[in-house]
Amino acid sequence: MLVVTDHSTHTDTNSVYQLSRALLHDARCGTVWVCSKGNQQNAAFFEGRPDADIYAPEVTDQFAFEASGSYFQQADTPLDRERIDAILVRMPQPVDAAFLFSLESIVPPHHIINSPAGIVETATKAFLMEVSYLCPEPQICHTIKEALELCQQKEIVLKPMLSYGGRGIVRLSTDHCWKEDQRMPIDHLSSFLSDSHFPMLAMKFLKNVTQGDKRTIVANRQILGSALRLPAPGSWMCNVAQGGRAVLAEADEDEHIIQEILTPILYRKGVVIFGFDTLVDDDGRRVLSEINTLSIGGLMPLQEMSGKPVLKRVAELLWDYVEGEG
Repeated sequence: MLVVTDHSTHTDTNSVYQLSRALLHDARCGTVWVCSKGNQQNAAFFEGRPDADIYAPEVTDQFAFEASGSYFQQADTPLDRERIDAILVRMPQPVDAAFLFSLESIVPPHHIINSPAGIVETATKAFLMEVSYLCPEPQICHTIKEALELCQQKEIVLKPMLSYGGRGIVRLSTDHCWKEDQRMPIDHLSSFLSDSHFPMLAMKFLKNVTQGDKRTIVANRQILGSALRLPAPGSWMCNVAQGGRAVLAEADEDEHIIQEILTPILYRKGVVIFGFDTLVDDDGRRVLSEINTLSIGGLMPLQEMSGKPVLKRVAELLWDYVEGEG
């Protein structure tokens, strides 16, 4: 299996290292290679050229995060594409669609996790409009004017279409705006937001956000577990990257229903592993706020908090899928 990633964006919390080793240790696996966009030798490959060389060192038990990223530079010769049976995409946004679809010249789309077409369609906030009935009143705003008109009706949160980890999120009320956790008068909005940032997805702001944002991870149609991310004191943002903290949780009845709706929709699109987030609405029920189908975070925290071999189970389920056992 070839793992494609970008080590230049990694921190020590990125689970691609542990997941790659878990994939290697599965009895059905021969070799795992890891190819990084951060290695300049791979520039043509990540531009989507079908004949580009791939420089990808083999994964060993020594494969672990290091700030220098020297591991990714160890391949002296290009990888023979004929040796690759499957590809795992572990990239942050933004990802070039041409690159994703070029992977289909190496292996068929059903051996790419997640499939290029599935990622392109579902890794944008706009996809949430396809399941809008599960979300807190989502609406796409195309201009600041539309957003300001909408926040006169209800307090809203604006999300960039390709954001992750809480980056670029804006909250609007009739009188105030928040750039992440920084509150200011609404007339300051134009100081950090312009029409060039649009379109953006708007959702109703839920006052119960302090009850936490729950991430549930699904692999090959099975729930692996859930983690509840709680905001820091005085904050409305639950992302760990924005100061929140995570505790072990379980999917409740509402989240099981959401999973049962999402999984077949995504699976038909070749999305085998994904995470979905929920918030508590004004009626006290959990509703869908995010779907992550590109570089799913939370695997290592879930393993550490639960004490269960989550990464091993993910690897088993992904190899099941590749071998047609899903």
